[in-house]
Amino acid sequence: MTREYAESWLEIEKSLGGIRPVLQGSAEETREQFNGLMQILEPQYPSPTSTVTATDGTFGNIKFCIYSPFEPEHDGPLPLGTYFHPGGFVIGQCLADEVFCRAIAQKTESIIMAIQYRLAPEHKVPCQLEDALAAVKWAHDNAGRIGGDVTKLYVLGASAGAGLAFSVARKVALAQTALEPGAIKGIVALSPYTLHPRFVPEAYKLSHNSYRDNKDNVPMIDAASLSGFFDAANLEQNDRDYFIALDRASHQYLPPTYISACEIDPLRDDGKIMVQSLRDSSVPVKTDHYSGLPHCF
Repeated sequence: MTREYAESWLEIEKSLGGIRPVLQGSAEETREQFNGLMQILEPQYPSPTSTVTATDGTFGNIKFCIYSPFEPEHDGPLPLGTYFHPGGFVIGQCLADEVFCRAIAQKTESIIMAIQYRLAPEHKVPCQLEDALAAVKWAHDNAGRIGGDVTKLYVLGASAGAGLAFSVARKVALAQTALEPGAIKGIVALSPYTLHPRFVPEAYKLSHNSYRDNKDNVPMIDAASLSGFFDAANLEQNDRDYFIALDRASHQYLPPTYISACEIDPLRDDGKIMVQSLRDSSVPVKTDHYSGLPHCF
C-alpha cells in the first residue's frame, strides 16, 4: 500500500538517520526502543519556560505532577484536567508528556495533573483504570487546594491514555464511582484506542479499515504492537471497561468530547467510529484528522 507521508514527519525520520521507528517486542524491548528514540529526539523539544509551574506530589502510591499557568489572564479557579500518558500501558511518562502538559496548561489556562499509573506487564488490568479513577477522585476532592475549578473538571490523554480517559468518563457517567455522574465535564482523546484489533463488532466493520490499512510497515505502532501491548496488560478483547466502543448504550451519557486521529495509524478508525457514535448519541464532539501522519506524531 502506497502512503503519502507529511513532510514534517519525513523530517523527523531524517533526524533519526532515515529510520522509520516502530515499537515491537517484549515490554523490555519496547521500553528500550522508546527510550532510545527519545534520546535522539529530546534535543528538539523546547526548554521549560517560566510561564508554567510544575509541582510534583504523591497520593497513596501514585505519583503526579501539577502544571499550572504562572500568571493566568483570568482570576479565580481554573479548569482542571487529569492527564493520562500514552505508551500502551507498558511505557511510562517521558519528556514529550511534560512538554505537552505545559503547552496545554499555558494555552488553555488550565491546571493539568499528570499521573503515573501502574504499568504492564508488572501490573495487569484493572490496575491502570483503578489508578486513573483514583487520580480523578483526588483531583475532584483537592481542586480548591491546587487552584482548580471543580465544576470544570475534565480528562485528557493520548493513545492508551486517551482510552483511559474514555474509561474513566464512562465509569463516572454510569455512576460506578464515588463521584457524581456529571462530575466530568469534558474528554480530550488524542489517537485513542476504543476497540481490540481482534474484536471489531459487525456494527463497525464497514467503517473500520485502519487495522488492515495500517497493519504493518507504518511508524511507531502497527498491528503487532497493539496486540503486544494489550496482551502484556492481560486485556480481554470484550472488556467494556477498557474498550469504550463496545458499550454504545453508554455513549449518550458522556460529556462533550474532542477526538484527534492520524491517517497512518492502526488506531485511526477507533477514533472515527467513536466520533460517529457520539454524534449519533447527540453528544457534542469536535474532531481533527491529520493526513500523512502516524500514531501520536
